[in-house]
Amino acid sequence: MTVLRRTGGIGAFLVERCLPVYPVYLALWVIAVESMVVVVGQSSGPWRLSWDTALKIMALNAAGAFLRMVDDQKDLDYDRVHNPDRPLVQGRISTRELRIAMVPAAAVAALLAAMVSGWTAVFVALILGYSLVLWWWESRVPVVRDNPLVNLAAACPAQFLATGFAMTGRPGVGDASWGQLAAVLLVFTTAFLHVELARKTTRVAAADDLRSYSRVIGPTASGGMVLVLGVSAVLVEMLLTSPWSWAGHWWPIAWLPAVAAVLPCLSAWIFFVRRVEVHPRGLPTLFVIVFYLAIVGQGLVYH
Repeated sequence: MTVLRRTGGIGAFLVERCLPVYPVYLALWVIAVESMVVVVGQSSGPWRLSWDTALKIMALNAAGAFLRMVDDQKDLDYDRVHNPDRPLVQGRISTRELRIAMVPAAAVAALLAAMVSGWTAVFVALILGYSLVLWWWESRVPVVRDNPLVNLAAACPAQFLATGFAMTGRPGVGDASWGQLAAVLLVFTTAFLHVELARKTTRVAAADDLRSYSRVIGPTASGGMVLVLGVSAVLVEMLLTSPWSWAGHWWPIAWLPAVAAVLPCLSAWIFFVRRVEVHPRGLPTLFVIVFYLAIVGQGLVYH
């Protein structure tokens, strides 16, 4: 391993490992969750941006920076083999620097969350705490570390917590039942899983790549799961928001989430029919962006 000269410390690390995707994705996540809850909770009006929205976006970005620091430390051994260009692997930042920086990141996330509500702060604390529990768990339980499906399942609670976090504060959950709110968690978690499985689905998985889902269940099953997860996210979302019951002349926007289902189908066609070696990765990412924007569209026109 080549150790490179340090170039900027924690600031350079965050720029390299978080920008530009993280801030955009996390902001879209918060806004999409709020928008969906407005519809599911039968709000008296459409979704509108609020100070609570802005504070939650900033808090989730601070928490996201914390999680990024945790992930790069717990994945260090894997990254030495499969991602040798990462800052921690190359020595451009140290684990000590990351651990020191985790403290202000957590403090900023908690402070911003507390400005929204007590429950928002609780959810942030749970998100940060669970990431540390998962780090400890992976270091102590080999099957959690080495079996990608078990590891993925273990990561799902963090997705539930982040979506629950976005539901706190304004605009509130309205008349949504506990079952409906649980289904909202399912929508955003299955969308995340669609992208995550697609990233590591391939016909040419290396025998030593412990993070490849295809190595465990085979490329056909892995690719099939990618398709099912993407389409399921859309189906559950449409059943929850039921645009046919309220859209009226706004139906072209209210039904947009259904259009997003085309992208998982296109990804599956490329992987299974064209027989490419590696599952498309750009299309699943595009799916999440289009899907979340379509949900925001529903929230904006809900009446």
